[in-house]
This record gives sequence, structure tokens and C-alpha cells, in this order.
Amino acid sequence: MNKIRILDILPLVENEEVRGMLKERDRIRKQLSDRTNGMVELDVVTIDGGAVSIESYFDEAINIPYFLHKLSIAKEYDAVIIDCFGDPGLDAARELLDIPVIGPNHSALHLASQVGGRFSVISVLPQLEHPIRDLARKYGLENNLVSVRNMNIPVLELEKDSEAVEKTVEAAKKAVEEDGACAIVFGCTGMSFFLDEVRETLRNEGILVPVIEPFQAAVYNAVMWVLLGVTHSKTRYVPPREKERIWGGEILWKK
Repeated sequence: MNKIRILDILPLVENEEVRGMLKERDRIRKQLSDRTNGMVELDVVTIDGGAVSIESYFDEAINIPYFLHKLSIAKEYDAVIIDCFGDPGLDAARELLDIPVIGPNHSALHLASQVGGRFSVISVLPQLEHPIRDLARKYGLENNLVSVRNMNIPVLELEKDSEAVEKTVEAAKKAVEEDGACAIVFGCTGMSFFLDEVRETLRNEGILVPVIEPFQAAVYNAVMWVLLGVTHSKTRYVPPREKERIWGGEILWKK
């Protein structure tokens, strides 16, 4: 079988903190290659304009056009991942592409419902609770989401905050013990670097629930779609009609 090539688009403008996230993606890329005996390749790119992190509907709105513009290189790949828990531009990208386009939120929430039924999301900031609940409602999982707890750490501060793991563990424990969660979902793809530590700490404290990191959930979901030979329905995600769409002085999308 030919290698499976996955394009991971991190829909952020690159800066020093984002470069730290790219190093973590490189670690996951190598891990993925090892686990699949080299069958799966992961390439990671950022966008050329917009915000350096997505922490609001506004950030999402100004970054989506740059993300869509980056899809022009997707024809070389078997699947695309949107590397943000908000799944920005997911529906639009599925209208534009025939290959699988995978969202971390979509992947993680469905996985959590499969392995735990009732789940909680550990978010980075309190203002993101509404977008998270909106997506759970959109994906038909509103009743499975028992709570959204937050660490109050901005996305670009995650790797710098020495208490990030402790705050995540504490929020997860409360979600299980007080809210009745049977699975935990990280509410940001930037949290991937401490997944193992959080899992081990919870296990040592007797909290035996699945902990799902959304970026890796999306990666392996993409692999599954490709191996199964399926993609999103084009009767659901109908390709846009041809007409002029000018953005930044150039055509936004062209086949």
C-alpha cells in the first residue's frame, strides 16, 4: 500500500510560541511514523496571516480565510487536519475538498462519547465554554457533555505555565468526581505535550477514565477514514458554485 500523507494545517501565524507547538508536532509526527512502520506521513504548515492564537469567535473569523487559502496545497495529500479545537473552517473546507477534512473537536468528542458516554472538556479559558458547547450541540453530543472546566491559561502560555499539568489534573478530577464525567477531553490542541503526564497522574490518584487529546484523535481518525476509503458526503458538503471571490486582492480559491 502507498504511504498515507496527511496535511496538518495549524491555523495560526507563526511566532516564537507557535514554533514551540511545531516542535511538539514534530515529536508526534515521528511517533506516528514509528507506530505505523512508516506507513503514515504527517506534514505541518502554518498560515500566512491572522492571529497567533484562536481564543474567540473573532480570532476564528479572521484566520479562516488564510486557512482556506492554504488548502491549495492539499491536492498532494490523502487527508487534511485542522489543528485547532474550534474546528475553524471545517464545513467550508469540506465543500472545497474531496479528500477527508478532519476536525480535532469533532474527532475527540465522538471518541469520548464512544469510550465514556458522558465526558467533560478541560478548556484553556472560561470564554471558550460557549464555543465548545455550540460545537457539541452542532455535533449532536450536547447531552453527553456534562461540563466544561477551564485552567485559565492562554493558549500561547501553556508551555510556559509550570502549573498547567496540575491545573488540568485538578479540573479533570472535579469533572469526574463532581460532574459525573466518564471521559476527559483536552480543550486545545496545544495541550498535547503533557498528555502522558496527565494520564499517569490521574491513574496514580485512582481516576481511571480515558483522557483524549484532540489533535491525535484527529490524526488517527484521518488514518481510519483513508484506510476505509471514505470521505465526507458531497451531497452534504456541496462544492461552491463558480464565481468571483476576491480576498486580499487575489482569488480566494481556485481548483
